[in-house]
Amino acid sequence: MELLKQFDQPPKQKTQDDVIRDYTIKETMASLELSCLREDPAICFTGGQVWHKDNGNKFYDFVPCVVRPEVIYCCHGKS
Repeated sequence: MELLKQFDQPPKQKTQDDVIRDYTIKETMASLELSCLREDPAICFTGGQVWHKDNGNKFYDFVPCVVRPEVIYCCHGKS
């Protein structure tokens, strides 16, 4: 019954210490994830490209690609 009463109460406002603690935890976890990704092997795959010539012919070119996992993590969400 006490749990249901808690849902009726207004949400707790974060104090300055709560905000600092949450930010510190977020930065620490991001740093930990990045250091773990640096230990992982590179991701290898084959990329492809299509070349269109003026006469309508298409040429396919396959290129080996290697990407480090931390590069994907650091660039996620950036344009």
